[in-house]
Amino acid sequence: METAGLADVFPYYAGFSFEWACHQLARHEKDELSGATVLDPWNGSGTTTLAAQSLGLNAIGLDLNPVANVIAKLRTQDYLQVDEIVRPHAGAGVDMCVDADPLAAWIAEPTVRRIRQWHRVGVEIGGPTQDLLTVSLFRVIREATKRFEGSNPTWVKRAKESSETVLIADEELDAAIERHVSFVSSRVESQSSLRRVGIMTADSRAMPIASNSVDIVVTSPPYLTRIDYAVAYSRELALLGVDISNDRSLRSGLMGTTLIRRQEENPATFGEVGSNLLSLIRKHDSKASSGYYLKQAQQYLTDLTSGLDEITRVCRSSATVHLVVQDSFYKDVHVPLADICIDEARMRGWALRNEPDRFPVRRTLTSLNKFARTYKKGDVAESVLTFSRGQ
Repeated sequence: METAGLADVFPYYAGFSFEWACHQLARHEKDELSGATVLDPWNGSGTTTLAAQSLGLNAIGLDLNPVANVIAKLRTQDYLQVDEIVRPHAGAGVDMCVDADPLAAWIAEPTVRRIRQWHRVGVEIGGPTQDLLTVSLFRVIREATKRFEGSNPTWVKRAKESSETVLIADEELDAAIERHVSFVSSRVESQSSLRRVGIMTADSRAMPIASNSVDIVVTSPPYLTRIDYAVAYSRELALLGVDISNDRSLRSGLMGTTLIRRQEENPATFGEVGSNLLSLIRKHDSKASSGYYLKQAQQYLTDLTSGLDEITRVCRSSATVHLVVQDSFYKDVHVPLADICIDEARMRGWALRNEPDRFPVRRTLTSLNKFARTYKKGDVAESVLTFSRGQ
C-alpha cells in the first residue's frame, strides 16, 4: 500500500499518486511556480492540494463529496497542536434520533449511539482535531462493516433486517476508536503546513473561483466506469448525516453517477470523438443501450465538458493543465476518454503539449464483473495529457 502523502490513512479512489503530482508540479520552471495557484476541480482526497502545499504553492481543491473533503483537509492541516480527544461519557446525549440514523443501515442501534457520542466530541472541539477524529471514525466504521462489501469494491450492500446489523460492545468499540485515533495521529503529527490551501465542497460545473486566476491545473476527472462514489462512501456519508437512500441529491449530482438526472431542454453538443461514442452506444444491440446507458454516457460527457468550460474560464492565458484519464469499455465498445478530452480541449482553445503517456491498466472494475466479461475487450490504458493555450 502506498504511504507517501498519507495515502494509507484512508482509501479513496485516485487517478495518480502524491509522488507523481509532486513530480509533475516540480517540472514547471521556477518563474512559473513563483506565486502560482494550483487547482484540482475533482480533488478527491486531496493529492494535488497536498503536493502543491508541500512545494510551497497556493492551492484550491474542489469536490462535491463531503467525505473527500474531510480527508483532503486532514492531509493539509497543521497538526503541531492537536486537542486531546477524551473518551465520551457513556451517558452523553446525541442530537439525532438513533432509530432513524443513516448508520442504522449497517450498525445496530446501541453501537450507532456510541459512535454518535464520539462524533459529537469532534464536533465540539472543531478544527483539525475534528477532522482527525472523523477520519478515525471512518476507518472504524469501514472495518466493522466490511462484510457488506462485495467483489465490486465500489458497491456497498445494506442490511436487509436489523438482525444483520453490526453490534459491538462499547468497551470494544472505544478501544477500536482509540486505536485508529492513535494511528491517524501518528501519521499526521509530522505534517505541518507550509502553505494554506482552500478545500471547498463545490461543483466542478460551477466553480466558486474568479476568472483568470489559476496558473496550473492537476486533476483526474472521474472516469466513465460507472463508479458511484456516493454508494462507495455511503457509510462515511452516513456518519456525516447524509442518507443517500432518502436524499438522492448528492448522489445524482456527482460526476459519473449511475442515476439519471432530468434531461436538459437544450442538451449539450460534443466534438467528433464524443459524438461517435454516443452513436456506437445508441446502436449497440444489448438491452437498454439506446435508453438508460445512452443517457448515462450523455450525462457523463455533459459533466466533463462543463468542467472543461469552467477550467477554461478560471485559468489564466499562460496556464497549464495536466489531466490523468483512463479509457474504459461499454460492453465491447471502447470509450477513448483520452481522445475525447483532447478533442474537447482543442475546441476550447487548448493545445496538447505532449505525446500522451499511456500506461496499461492491469486490473479494472470491468474485470471484476462476471457479466461484463462476456464481451470481448481490448487493453485499457491510463493517459497523462498536458495542455496549454493554443497559439
